[in-house]
Amino acid sequence: MKSRLLTRLGLLLSGMTLAGMGAMGLLASSGATGGTLWVGSLVVAALGFPFGMWLGRRLLRPLHEMDTRAERLLEGWSEREQTLEDDEWNGLRKALDYIRAYPRTRVDVLESERAKGTAILDNMTEGVIALDGQGYVILMNPAARRILDVAQDQGEGRTLLEVVRDKGLADWVEMCQALDTAEPCKREIECYMPALRNIEVNAMPMPFTSRRRGFLLVLHDITELRRLEKVRAEFVANVSHELRTPLTAIKGYLETVLDETRLESATHRRFLEIANSHAERMGRLINDLLNLSDIETGKVVLDPIPISLGDFVQDVSAMFEKDAGKKDVRLVNQVPPGLWVQADRDRLSQILVNLVDNAVKYTPAGGTVSFLAAKMDIRQIRITVRDTGQGIPPNDLSRITERFYRVDKARARVEGGTGLGLAIVKHLVQLHGGTLHIESEYGKGTTIEVLLPAGQLQPAC
Repeated sequence: MKSRLLTRLGLLLSGMTLAGMGAMGLLASSGATGGTLWVGSLVVAALGFPFGMWLGRRLLRPLHEMDTRAERLLEGWSEREQTLEDDEWNGLRKALDYIRAYPRTRVDVLESERAKGTAILDNMTEGVIALDGQGYVILMNPAARRILDVAQDQGEGRTLLEVVRDKGLADWVEMCQALDTAEPCKREIECYMPALRNIEVNAMPMPFTSRRRGFLLVLHDITELRRLEKVRAEFVANVSHELRTPLTAIKGYLETVLDETRLESATHRRFLEIANSHAERMGRLINDLLNLSDIETGKVVLDPIPISLGDFVQDVSAMFEKDAGKKDVRLVNQVPPGLWVQADRDRLSQILVNLVDNAVKYTPAGGTVSFLAAKMDIRQIRITVRDTGQGIPPNDLSRITERFYRVDKARARVEGGTGLGLAIVKHLVQLHGGTLHIESEYGKGTTIEVLLPAGQLQPAC
């Protein structure tokens, strides 16, 4: 087709050349005879046709070259053209070279980035699921397929409910999408695929483009972690129960011997008192372990009722008046009247007793332990226990509610603490649907705030 085009254009140019030369011949020989005119015309035609073809090819060769380059560009030609000529078409040649080279460079870069992203997703231990704005799965990495037990040829192009078949998870993700917030959502779910799996799901919005919004789910399989936690809790509960029986017998015999008015010597009595003290300490540890185990395994059932907070705090404060008086520590009740909290009475007492016990233990002589409370809104009451004790170093503050964690281990052994008090408080507060917040300035004191539900029923005055 290109050859025919070139031939036609060459004939056209040669015709134009002949016409021009013929006109010149006619003008030059207007006075000549007819025969001479025909002979001159034939000579001009014989000379003009090759000249026209040469001129046409000369003018059309750069266009033919540009046409060839354009076709190769469409075909993905990757070799660089070598052009030795430097004429008026050279700028167009360079432009076509750039147009051909730039997309190829960009495609190579994008392919490299895509290969990196694919390699990262394929080798992640966390599952990743990408959803579009309508809730359809557009990407699942191998870890997500393994966690959710999804076949390789399934997943993409289907809704999350069709893939996971867990309505609770699908409804929760839909709710997160409806919130239209940049903050990630987090939830732990249980799925049967086909065995029970505990999965921690983090969901966050993911804008694909300025106009297209999607959602990203990151899955952590914590089944083994939960299994180990259950084994640990059961082990602690079983050991604590087994220890409680002989310890009760030991403590009973020690108390019986101490009640005897006649002992061989003061040394014997002192030894028995030391043994009895350590037995009491071990008993407190076993009780705390059992309480924490019951809370973590879901054995604790709350019976929330409206409680007058001011009176309740006064009762708890009275339990520590003797110990506080020995250390010259003042207990100050600043809870205003008329505040009611919705809580389980025994568990609320356990929360406050642990907080006050720690405050009195770690507050030096002349210090103060204060009780404060305020109504945050119609749903929450804030209870505050503040002391002027030694405080908690900043590095230890984030770990203070962990099991057996102690800031000052040497002093904790002297004071007889178990290291479980704040862990129990945290779990009991969460069990009530509340939150625990701890602030401390080392050397100046600690403030612990507990948010609990406000009393739902107001007693008649």
